[in-house]
Amino acid sequence: MTATKELYIETLEKFLEVGKSFGRLIKSRTDGQYLDTLTPKNQKTINKISLSKIYGTNRFPFHTDCAYLKIPPKYILLRYVGNVENPTPTEIKEIDFNKLNIKEIEFLKNTIWIVKGQKSNFYSKIYDNGILRYDENIMTLSSPTENLIKQILDKLETKTIQWYKNKTIVINNWSSVHSRPLVSKNEINNRILQRLNIAYE
Repeated sequence: MTATKELYIETLEKFLEVGKSFGRLIKSRTDGQYLDTLTPKNQKTINKISLSKIYGTNRFPFHTDCAYLKIPPKYILLRYVGNVENPTPTEIKEIDFNKLNIKEIEFLKNTIWIVKGQKSNFYSKIYDNGILRYDENIMTLSSPTENLIKQILDKLETKTIQWYKNKTIVINNWSSVHSRPLVSKNEINNRILQRLNIAYE
């Protein structure tokens, strides 16, 4: 599968059915649910550490979802169910090694990072055995070295996903990173996405 696939799903039941057709549903948090509801919030109203807590309505950095898991979900399903017309889009960058030089590819495949896991820290590469993992908020370089992430991301093409009611996308979380740009005040609690995390089977 390419980095993304677009669908139109009218009901929650169908959304869950489609999610299960891709594989086993997993929780993003041990105390969470299989279905996540994502919406911009004011930082002061959020208790748990998350991208929303860190960035609020500001732009999210490009990342893979659930990078803190030893094996992140392979697929992420997102479905727009909000009432805001022309909501802020989602941006996706697929890792394309053909656009990178040898030094950049080696950085992705060989550089060791410390990942802040759910229960304990562990070591990982950004790209390892076909799995992409990156989240600047929970990953730090294990030793002093030049961080090439920004120049790598700048080389990759950005795909913009425009949302409308019931539009659903399937993101290959092992081959792409995604971001949410700055959102407007009227989107707080109103730009609503449902999310399913799908494990590799």
